[in-house]
Amino acid sequence: MEKPAMSDPESRSTPPDLRLVTKSDCDHGDHHLAIDVLRALRQLERRIRTGHLDPVNIRDVQQLAALGLAQHGRGGWRPTAEGLAYLERCKSDKALGPQGFA
Repeated sequence: MEKPAMSDPESRSTPPDLRLVTKSDCDHGDHHLAIDVLRALRQLERRIRTGHLDPVNIRDVQQLAALGLAQHGRGGWRPTAEGLAYLERCKSDKALGPQGFA
């Protein structure tokens, strides 16, 4: 029995906004964020701490907003309380190591 073929990212039938993300490019949190999206969330958190904002990709931040991890207000884009909690969970997951052991 043949395995079904993976969708081709260059195929015209693939929606233009769809990004195929390999498992190694995913964060292992609740939302399985792509590395670029997770980086954008970290940059927004850094803005709160330091007041400095590195350029962020608007699509990445909009994905965060759709997940409830960021919001846009008078001061620009900021992580939500859920977004900050997500980053804390990521830090504690890394402290456990790849196998879940400290």
